[in-house]
Amino acid sequence: MTITTVMSRKTLPTTLAAALAGLLLVSGCTKQTEENTDTSADTQTEVQNAEATDSTELSAADKAHNDRLISSYANMAHAAYKDSLDTAKLLQTAVEAYVATPTQENLDAAKAAYKAARQPYSQTEIFRFDEGFVTANDKRAIGSIDGWEGQMNAWPLDEALIDYVSDSYEGEYNSQDNIINSDTITVGSINQDTSTITPELLAEMNEIGGSEANVTTGYHAIEFMLWGQDTNGVNEGAGNRPVTDYATEAGQCTSGDTVNDDASICERRGEFLTSATQLLVDDLTAMEAEWQPESENTLRSDLMARKYDNGLRQIMYQMGSLALGELASERMQVAFVTGSTEDEHECFSDLTHLSYANNARGIQNVFNGNYKTVAGKTVGGYGLKDYLVDTDNKAAADQLVTDFAKVEAAFNVIVEKGEKEGIKIDQMIATAGQVSKQGISAEEQNVRRGWVEAGITSLQELTVGIENAAKAVGIDNLDADAGSQF
Repeated sequence: MTITTVMSRKTLPTTLAAALAGLLLVSGCTKQTEENTDTSADTQTEVQNAEATDSTELSAADKAHNDRLISSYANMAHAAYKDSLDTAKLLQTAVEAYVATPTQENLDAAKAAYKAARQPYSQTEIFRFDEGFVTANDKRAIGSIDGWEGQMNAWPLDEALIDYVSDSYEGEYNSQDNIINSDTITVGSINQDTSTITPELLAEMNEIGGSEANVTTGYHAIEFMLWGQDTNGVNEGAGNRPVTDYATEAGQCTSGDTVNDDASICERRGEFLTSATQLLVDDLTAMEAEWQPESENTLRSDLMARKYDNGLRQIMYQMGSLALGELASERMQVAFVTGSTEDEHECFSDLTHLSYANNARGIQNVFNGNYKTVAGKTVGGYGLKDYLVDTDNKAAADQLVTDFAKVEAAFNVIVEKGEKEGIKIDQMIATAGQVSKQGISAEEQNVRRGWVEAGITSLQELTVGIENAAKAVGIDNLDADAGSQF
């Protein structure tokens, strides 16, 4: 099945005011309104201008180092997207088994498959920030990763558009009609036929009405359909959607605490979940093909053609943009400053700690030149660290080694607390006032918040090291995305 990829990027609010405004919403995981400004043309101009400033004639030795770096990067991208595709197919198998036979065992298996699928994909986000670098090519199936990514990983989403929510929910979409319970819904001035739920329909409806809150595709839509809304706030616990939400026997189909008169709603949930998973597999199939060795008119072939021009700049820009603009700022600092669980990246499943750590690992993979596949194979062989050493910039490489050690240590703590002690990100980011009713002292909560703060600080310091390394290799104005800075 061929699905048309929606070329639109999702980002979070980029001002403190917007982040604070999110506190007025009382949903389990709600996307706030933001202005969507297309800056790709400006970015392209900035990159081209920077290239003119940075470009120098490369020696044969420098070209050889550049060749190894770009080839290693492309091989890692292919391996990571292949892992993402393979684990998505396993998720699809588990989802289909669960929808066919909705038991707690099958639900648990589908949730475990989702968790496994997120591990490699979260490491691919380092490749995302390519807008303004790639060359326009009508023969290429995907224009850029940054444009493609929105259909895969958009968040937070306005879950009321998809299915039932709690009575206290307040989001942009406030109708009682949703995709699951209605054959037609109205979004703004659009009257949308939802009678038949398919992958094509979900792709068409993504951002319906021009609102980035109206997410109907990708990992987080699947996450919501498996876990349901998390109404625990900063208390312990994730979403707890009952198995009976997928029961197709008369008199057993539920929508949370409500028993439905017939099973059609539960059947439609199954159709939504399987359609969203099919679309995920289709999209990852398309991206994996973009990184096949010896391919033509692909993102890989485009990068290879640019390897002596903006290839190095792209890699370093991507490292800095994910480290500072996306992970430290939009994904962590916004939630940390406001204590808002609505800004938690995987708020339905409470798996945010793993997404954070794997995002950071993706940056480190490119630096070290090593991606470890799900099967345990190491792919790559030459990273930015090697490039810096080989171009007589060992001091910059050594500083980044130190910086990455701090990042790794900080995120190891976050993962250990989340996996072994059950203290999730929504509990870590809570303010002392928010958890006082739980009997948690201000001192203890400050320690928890300190774990997240250490991660943010380590990424900020890492970005300084990346910028200094860029200057060392002749890139004086890297201009990595800085996101929201408070």
